[in-house]
Amino acid sequence: MSPSQVVTLQILLYLISVYKTVQISKLTNLFPLPIQSESKRKHIQRFLTIKELSLPLFWFPLVRIMVEKLFNFPSELVLIIDRTQWQDTNILMISLAWKKRALPINWKILTHKGASNLAEQKAVIRPVLKLLKGQKIILTADREFHSIFLSHWLKKYQKQDVFFVLRQKKSMMIKRGKKYSKISELKVNIGETKLLLNQKITKRK
Repeated sequence: MSPSQVVTLQILLYLISVYKTVQISKLTNLFPLPIQSESKRKHIQRFLTIKELSLPLFWFPLVRIMVEKLFNFPSELVLIIDRTQWQDTNILMISLAWKKRALPINWKILTHKGASNLAEQKAVIRPVLKLLKGQKIILTADREFHSIFLSHWLKKYQKQDVFFVLRQKKSMMIKRGKKYSKISELKVNIGETKLLLNQKITKRK
């Protein structure tokens, strides 16, 4: 970054931390530059699009430092992949669990509404697995990510100590002996845990 860009970053971080807002319209009014409001808005918008602020160049190195500072190794890193609809913005995000908090690592703004697809999920997960290579990782996800194709792709990373826990829909079919049944039909009492090994799930694939 140029010296002026560093100053702009420092000012924005200060304003965001003090005034607890990330809205450009509000930051424009608070930004201490002796120019017209519209010029300040354009200045902030241009700054936020510079390549130096891209996730791989700016954020990933900071994540690596945070991981080294916050975790005592050897310890496993629990990753959480989730999608959220924030107003009109559909965000696919992967975060790191830390003290009942989720630290965002990588994200993608989806150009459509609704669930993410396998290609989008891979695009968000792959850079993080590369970033944290060498660490034991457990990836967790809710029912949106129940796909057996995602499971099959993630298994390729097991040699790198990457494991996963994907919540399944209760309608998922599981083979019990010679017969298939829905997961919801398994007899499990509240608070009880069952470990089922070498199960075949889904009828078609």
